[in-house]
Amino acid sequence: MAVFSLVSMLVIGRVIGPEATGIGMVAVAAFTLLDVAGATLFTDSLVQYPRLTRRHGASALTGAVLVGGVAGVLLAVLAPWLAGAAEAPQAMMLCLALAPLLPISAFSGAGSGLVLREQRFALLACRVLLGQPLALGIGLGLAANGFGPWAMVASQAVATLSAFLLLLVFGRLPLRPMLDRAAIADLWPIAGPQVVALAVLIGRYRLFLVVLGVMVTEAVLAVSHFAFRMLDAALVMVWQATGRIAMPRLCALQHDREALAESFGDLAQLQALLGMPLAAGIALTAPDLVQALLGPQWYEVGRAAQIVGLAATLTFVHGDTVSLFVARGKPRWNVAINTAALVVPLVALLVLRPATPAGVAASWAAQALVMPPVLTWLVLREVRRPLSWLLKRLAPAVVATGAMGLAVVSLELTVHVNAMGELLLAATVGGAVYVAVAWAMLGGRIPPALLRRPASGALPAE
Repeated sequence: MAVFSLVSMLVIGRVIGPEATGIGMVAVAAFTLLDVAGATLFTDSLVQYPRLTRRHGASALTGAVLVGGVAGVLLAVLAPWLAGAAEAPQAMMLCLALAPLLPISAFSGAGSGLVLREQRFALLACRVLLGQPLALGIGLGLAANGFGPWAMVASQAVATLSAFLLLLVFGRLPLRPMLDRAAIADLWPIAGPQVVALAVLIGRYRLFLVVLGVMVTEAVLAVSHFAFRMLDAALVMVWQATGRIAMPRLCALQHDREALAESFGDLAQLQALLGMPLAAGIALTAPDLVQALLGPQWYEVGRAAQIVGLAATLTFVHGDTVSLFVARGKPRWNVAINTAALVVPLVALLVLRPATPAGVAASWAAQALVMPPVLTWLVLREVRRPLSWLLKRLAPAVVATGAMGLAVVSLELTVHVNAMGELLLAATVGGAVYVAVAWAMLGGRIPPALLRRPASGALPAE
């Protein structure tokens, strides 16, 4: 989903131009920020709660929709202020158009928790494989016909509505409205801290941009934002994909600590195998990617993306801490972790006071240098395993990523073609080297985390 979102932003933005893109981003950013409360409120708790019934599912769906409705009203009320603050009058109507979608998105968020509990990954994948291309197509069509920022809003609307319809028709969800206080109370010990943790996680980047906007020029801000979105596409794709597997699997093992630890080790290995080459690949090929997609005038995006991409490889050494702490019934740890990840780059920004995209990237990358050692220690303490146990799981990803890096650097030093040619060649050769080395390090077997595991089960009838 993150990749499609990034591609949509780049493609539509290139057609409608920077000014219209900026106006559209005001409305879409406000929508996604307010969407956190409803769309994520009960998702993880519906997966984690061991004695889930249809009463819990129906109450969570109803509660999420109500929260989404409040968020929609808030967006409508704030629309004039947002338009005035951004000095973009058109943004008010864009926000008003998106406001009714917030309760719909909240329903989808809670519904995805029930679907994820049953490990029905095909349905979850269809939200991306069907909805996102449709959203991009409609958005691009409107952009080409002169609708400007409305193209971005239409793309967001189609993505939201398609996810809602898929879950409504195929989700097997309890659709009868219900708001049982006891059921909500059962889910709240996980739901409450998790929504705070996610709000901090999502809000930290927006707060970073606000502080950055006061310190640097608009051009540096725009370049830095595009660089971070390139990295975000790689990171979020891996975190969401592995989190979809990790959350229901670890929660199903929450009462068997030894089995949970071994499963976590398998999942940490899979996450590193997917994430390290993507982050390193961005660091290696960002300049060619930027020149091919955006043109030479955006070359500083590539330099900034190289810095954050290289640092981001370290974020895949500790596994999925979010799912682990939810499964262990310790979601407050996720709040503390995300708060620390918010503070570190802000402190770096205030200390370094960067004036270039590369300096901004170094400030943002500070969290990738400070947090992984702390999270690794916390994880090993939680699963009661030594560091050597984790390093053994990570070895295939680390060695294969190193081999890929050597192959790509060697190509860049010896082969000189245009940006697109270098990008395709690096992706082909680097990918082949990575797969070959990783496969050898795994002993010719697929990662254990990809083997089928039993689901927690559908909701029992009451």
